[in-house]
Amino acid sequence: MSETTDDRTVLVLHLQRKREFLEKLARQLEALQFEQNPAVLKQRLAKLPSEIRTQIRGFDRLTAIEKDVSTVTSALMRRLLRTYPDLTRTELVVCSYFRSGMNPSQIAEIMFVSRRAVEKHRKSVRTKLGLSDTTDLGLWLHDFDNAQ
Repeated sequence: MSETTDDRTVLVLHLQRKREFLEKLARQLEALQFEQNPAVLKQRLAKLPSEIRTQIRGFDRLTAIEKDVSTVTSALMRRLLRTYPDLTRTELVVCSYFRSGMNPSQIAEIMFVSRRAVEKHRKSVRTKLGLSDTTDLGLWLHDFDNAQ
């Protein structure tokens, strides 16, 4: 089963929502540190487990997408590593994301790194693969993946 554009979009949106929720949760917990009224504190704390459980249920779809991505990309990663043994684990992961059609911003979001970090990995991959700066890495990886 190959990953579709819709699945990639859902994956990125899920991760963005999770990050936003965690930031909101952190702000709520920080605010509770200064709450003087025990009744208000108890009421706010009582709401948190329900909010967290709702977010956990949302991971089911994300987990299914990640399994699909892993299945699709594991063969590519093995072939790349056999052909280009100098590639690091991170570079292989970056390759799989570029192969699936993601852009550097989306990859950065998923990997929890900066866009610049993704660009550095892409440059390193291009060097190790012997590709020019003008070669579309995603397209090259697609062709590499489909060549038998």
